[in-house]
Amino acid sequence: MADRVRLHGVDVARGLAVVGMLFVDNRGNGEIGTQFVHAPWHGLRVADVVFPVFLLVVGVSMPFSRRGDRPRAVLTRVLKLALLGWLIVVAKYGFDSVGAGVLGHIAGAYLLCWLLLRLPRRAQVPTAAGVLAVLTVVAVLVPVPGTGRTAVDPDLSWAHWFDDLLGLDFSAEAPHSYLPSAVTVFIGVLAGRVLLEWGARGALPRMLAAAGVLLALGLVLAPLLPVNKRLWTPSFVLVTGGIGLLVLAAAIWLVDVRGVRRPFRPAEVLGLNAIVAFALSELLFRAVLRYRFQPAVDGWLTDLTSATTSAYLYAAFSVVVVWAVCQVLARRGIVVRI
Repeated sequence: MADRVRLHGVDVARGLAVVGMLFVDNRGNGEIGTQFVHAPWHGLRVADVVFPVFLLVVGVSMPFSRRGDRPRAVLTRVLKLALLGWLIVVAKYGFDSVGAGVLGHIAGAYLLCWLLLRLPRRAQVPTAAGVLAVLTVVAVLVPVPGTGRTAVDPDLSWAHWFDDLLGLDFSAEAPHSYLPSAVTVFIGVLAGRVLLEWGARGALPRMLAAAGVLLALGLVLAPLLPVNKRLWTPSFVLVTGGIGLLVLAAAIWLVDVRGVRRPFRPAEVLGLNAIVAFALSELLFRAVLRYRFQPAVDGWLTDLTSATTSAYLYAAFSVVVVWAVCQVLARRGIVVRI
């Protein structure tokens, strides 16, 4: 976002999502609270919300940027994100790995949302709603190819079929999730437009109203097609979109309207260099330290405290280390953008 219109609450919301991702990814052991572990299938936990909030904030920034008017710049960003994501996956799992992980997911969702924004503005919301409607109908009524039946379970779904078609393993970050998560980004775009038109104070009631509508629609849809992060179901898009708008509205109200910025400065620092924070966490804590350092530290902390306390302390340690690097960058005025 350009400095002349920068809303610090947006960076804070992005930073809070980064903190959530670090706690989920870098927990010391399996004894951390269930809210910091992804729901195994249907359901929603805090761990399932943090990435959709991040994607929503990606969308918020798009109306403030001129990049969208330059297709080459958009494609360059997408390729950089995908390449960096692939390199991180290789660093963690070796050259036999395929896919680009979380950053590839961001790249795919961003690109599809950008394509949606090429439509006339009056057609964008109906198109996004149509995407969710079609995905719902297909998942519920159309048999999965080769099976002759419909199913949404851990072993059989359209998502599995699509990922298998591409030769990729089924996961929450696989390409089947790019289209519905592009709608998550688009919800952020709509919020960004409201912020541009009405300003921080004027946008808040509109964002809260939109959050209520999304949550209601998602809960109504959930009995038909449950909330599921791994499938990135339309009900998941709607419910997490509503939650994301609430998080964003709260951050903007506290930081930009009420002026309570200092207590949230650490989160803002992480939000300013979110890609650096994520890449550092993945490379340092999940590729380098995970197999020897983490078990040793976890064992030591468990002996001193308890397994549950150790799980939280190690996650908090990862946040502090990543924040310290981002703080150095912030003091030098360095913001790494892709």
